[in-house]
Amino acid sequence: MPDQEHSRPPTPELGVQLPAWQWPLDVGELRAWVQGAEELGFEWLGMPDHVFYAYDTPQRPPAVYPGGTIQHEALTVLAWIAGFTQRAALTTSVLVLPQRQAALVAKQAAEIDVLSGGRLRLGVGIGWQEAEFDGLGRTFDDRGARIESDIAVLRACWADEPISLETPNERIDQLSMLPKPTRRGGPPLLYGGVHPRGIDRAARLCDGWIAMTRFDPARASDTVGALHERLRVHGRDPATFPLQATIPLTDDDEALASTLHGYLDAGLHWLGLHLPGLHGPGGHGSERRLGVDAHLARLATVRRDIWPAVSA
Repeated sequence: MPDQEHSRPPTPELGVQLPAWQWPLDVGELRAWVQGAEELGFEWLGMPDHVFYAYDTPQRPPAVYPGGTIQHEALTVLAWIAGFTQRAALTTSVLVLPQRQAALVAKQAAEIDVLSGGRLRLGVGIGWQEAEFDGLGRTFDDRGARIESDIAVLRACWADEPISLETPNERIDQLSMLPKPTRRGGPPLLYGGVHPRGIDRAARLCDGWIAMTRFDPARASDTVGALHERLRVHGRDPATFPLQATIPLTDDDEALASTLHGYLDAGLHWLGLHLPGLHGPGGHGSERRLGVDAHLARLATVRRDIWPAVSA
């Protein structure tokens, strides 16, 4: 079960996804963007995850995101920015847990939590790209069952010493993993997924929930209702369970305010902005660069002018 350390009523927050996906920033630009976003007052910084993207072949369906897409590694980037940020929470949204070795993720997450002073929020999900699982030597069809075993491993590794646990996939016998995360029970685990089994898994095993990037705002109320129902079934208080979603950053102030309002009214708490479309008509071969200063200026408008009215 989730640790009571995370069982406090969440307050509304506005975060932003890092431009470490589909954006060819150099290291200096990415650092300037991150520091600028934190200075603007965004409460959390999110990092999406993929190890591989799949090129189209005759043997697989067309890729949602094609091979050649830029994608920085989530945990490495969060460890890096932990060293030059001070306040913002650092979130994976979401890490594809079943394609990784769970004990190693526990170690990496604990390290980021320590290095950041307790600012990690570990979002996890089962993934969707079968070719990526193949490339990493992991089975795809049992990923739902395997993530439950993986979550148990994370919890055990973050708990008291010594560590002993046996699951269908792992056996840990009187081992040690130090340092522990800064918070008892480890960083909050947020589950990403909208399938009914995923909704139940979030309510039963995790400390919060994250919507997929392309989550339809019209589904928010029904999804929140389903989450609250499963939380009550499992004896948990919906009032202490944070719900997170992101929306595309656009130039339409009225539409942004309306969508943010709608999510808050539906019962979500941690809202965020993800990247606008960055590719011109030529696709991935002819990117339309949006400069760091221009992007931060747009974020400043949302954070200073739109969000205070919405969250009030």
